[in-house]
Amino acid sequence: MDLEFNNCRCFYLTAIVLSILRTGVAFMSDALKEFLNYTESYKQYGEKVLLKIRHTVRVRDLCIEISDSLGLSGDDTALAAACGLLHDIGRFEQWKQYQTFNDQRSVDHGALGAEVLCADGLIGRFSETDHGTILNAVKYHNRFMLPDALNARDRLFAGIVRDADKIDILRLYVTGGLVCRTKGTAMSDPVLGALSECRAIQRESLNTKADEIAIRLGFVFGLNHRRSFEIVRENDYIGRMIDVQLSETANETLKAQLEALKPRIRRYVDIRSLDRSAAD
Repeated sequence: MDLEFNNCRCFYLTAIVLSILRTGVAFMSDALKEFLNYTESYKQYGEKVLLKIRHTVRVRDLCIEISDSLGLSGDDTALAAACGLLHDIGRFEQWKQYQTFNDQRSVDHGALGAEVLCADGLIGRFSETDHGTILNAVKYHNRFMLPDALNARDRLFAGIVRDADKIDILRLYVTGGLVCRTKGTAMSDPVLGALSECRAIQRESLNTKADEIAIRLGFVFGLNHRRSFEIVRENDYIGRMIDVQLSETANETLKAQLEALKPRIRRYVDIRSLDRSAAD
């Protein structure tokens, strides 16, 4: 893909990277300012872009919270914040070029984000030890599963970002006005069965519009860290999201499906939030 970056945007990307990786936790707020400067030129594209900017800041904050719960060092917490701050960097060029955030109708935004960071050699300005970790976190944060070939360190930081991203998406379905439009359908039997067995749902498995709900609810089955489960439990994101969907549908079959899933998925989250074997 031919990316059209001007010198100003390249400067801000470089500043984001250097301010995070050079200075550590004490200067993470400076990196946030640089990110906001970078996205300034994209605000002209409207509310959906603003939504992504706010989402990115919350993901960055969640990465810090999860890192703190893991007892990571200050430098590693700053690296997790960098991964969170840059995880959706491809979204802005995606909207500029395609006027959509739908990857199926445009391009994989994680892969595009890695391409953005590599444009004009920007990734070469990172510490060699860390830039691969950031690239992998950006590139794979939206994949169904992480590649087996990832080393343990890259898997740790990608997992932190993936958790933070999923948590904030769930929050948006509860408080941000997002809702799955089911068009009068119910969940298909294979998808409902996977959810009942506490398995995450691949987009390729969807059969009905209501199956979109299953992808979001299934996010919890892909969480990695105990603090992530605690956040979902403390905010009752599962129960509240299901309540939103119940208020939006007249399909009695879907209502019954959601009511049956609510205590089952809540119980899974409760157990994992108390489970010391969850990565913490």
